[in-house]
Amino acid sequence: MSGMDESLRPQKSRITIFNEPVICSFCSQDVYIPYEVFVNVEQPGVGVRHVRYLAICQHCGQAKQFGDPSHYDSEKEDFIWALNQYLISIRSYRIKILFYVGKKNNDKITSFTNKLMQDFDIEKEDIKTRNLKGIAELQIKISSLNEIQNIRTHIMDIARRLYITIKELIIK
Repeated sequence: MSGMDESLRPQKSRITIFNEPVICSFCSQDVYIPYEVFVNVEQPGVGVRHVRYLAICQHCGQAKQFGDPSHYDSEKEDFIWALNQYLISIRSYRIKILFYVGKKNNDKITSFTNKLMQDFDIEKEDIKTRNLKGIAELQIKISSLNEIQNIRTHIMDIARRLYITIKELIIK
């Protein structure tokens, strides 16, 4: 969307003010869910309300409050739209992981799949496991806002913490 004459939608999105992205000061991410907030701008009891926005960072939960600086430019006789919202679609990925298992092969497979289910919010039906000769294979279906590189890094980090050596990792 560009040049909005409507309120920001409360959906996962990227927000810009005068084409500059709104970046979280805590985690440096830029995915938010914005909400309208009505603020009493006069003395209490007068009842004059002003619309502001409160956006919740989807990475760390930090709240960012801002207003809409859109205004009418009398020199150009045009309205300058400041806020733009770009809705983010959730992408689906298929992931295939081949990893080495040692003596505790069932324990490693179980702990790895449980951690993946927890971190990626995966249902049990979306994971298929197969134990070959010393190598386990996982096939996963996930939906995520994250890019492939972030998902790859997160999976590798989980494997490293569980002392699992990944032979092959394919994300499509």
